[in-house]
Amino acid sequence: MLIAHGGIEGVTFRRVAKQAGVSVGRVQHHFGTRDSLVRAACIAMIDGAQAAYVELPSDPIARLRHILLHAVPDNPHTRFGTSVWYAYLAKSVSDPKIGRLLAVTKRGTEDECVRLLGSRPEATPIARRLLALADGLAVRVLVGDLSGIEARETLETELAHVLSGDVAESRTGR
Repeated sequence: MLIAHGGIEGVTFRRVAKQAGVSVGRVQHHFGTRDSLVRAACIAMIDGAQAAYVELPSDPIARLRHILLHAVPDNPHTRFGTSVWYAYLAKSVSDPKIGRLLAVTKRGTEDECVRLLGSRPEATPIARRLLALADGLAVRVLVGDLSGIEARETLETELAHVLSGDVAESRTGR
């Protein structure tokens, strides 16, 4: 919650301790440094998303839809999560450890999309394009240029094109 409201720079031992209802010393003892605290929160966010994903039904199309749509904010809860993800993304510019965490996560997401697309020709470029579209639409929703509904409809349309085998049409927008 601290990151969503005040960015990563708003994370302090004192604020975390107050929110958790524990002493500042306890938080400081557990994490050691503020950077360790911020990185641990990033790992917890990634682990939470992974745990939720594992609980999904095994249907590949439902899983692919989830991957593409979960970060496109269309309600306060998803807006909160997406804004925290982008705060970490911004922090990754100056923190190589967070950068590596996010890069590994994004690579794993892409690999999972490729797996879910199965034996489709050009699964890797298709997965990469779908993920890039989802990322771009999420940004447009966060800045208020599109609604979450508009962004999700765009993603659903693109995914339908891909799943129907109409990749050429989905590339050109025809």
